[in-house]
Amino acid sequence: MNDDWVTLATIFWQFATISLLAFGGGQAVLPLMEQITVRQQGWLTTSAFTSGVGFGYMVPGPVTTIATFIGYQAAGFPGAFAATLGMFLVPVILAASASAGVSRFAHNRYVAAFSAGATPAIVGLLAATVWSIARHTISSWALAGIAVAATLLAARTKLPPVLLLLGGAAIGYGAWVMDW
Repeated sequence: MNDDWVTLATIFWQFATISLLAFGGGQAVLPLMEQITVRQQGWLTTSAFTSGVGFGYMVPGPVTTIATFIGYQAAGFPGAFAATLGMFLVPVILAASASAGVSRFAHNRYVAAFSAGATPAIVGLLAATVWSIARHTISSWALAGIAVAATLLAARTKLPPVLLLLGGAAIGYGAWVMDW
């Protein structure tokens, strides 16, 4: 098997693993995605991952967009396809297989207990990802201020993420021009 196929198989397998292990939806996948693609595989730098996350939130389906971006960065168009397929294939197969039994177990106390414990763990993983990205990308008080302002605006308003990103970019550019 040549190196290109090994690379594509690795990309597919890593994203299939991410999609299989990420409980809790969109943002819950980011810590695992960052761990595998930045720290383990080295396909991206932390800065490139952060850019991918930012661009991902500018369009519908941010997690899939981020996965496609990472696959493209790692191996071009074939890598983008492998990453996207990896994100979708396993969940589609599992969802199709489990759809009949979902309503039967929805009120099961064990399933409820699992969900109750998994949710705060996801919050912790998200916090760890935020910390990891922040310490590699926030290098001034101006950038820290942008991060705090974006956090507060996202939490307290219904501003679209794209406006927060564009606003942060404009303020960051202004801070750079003024050498803050």
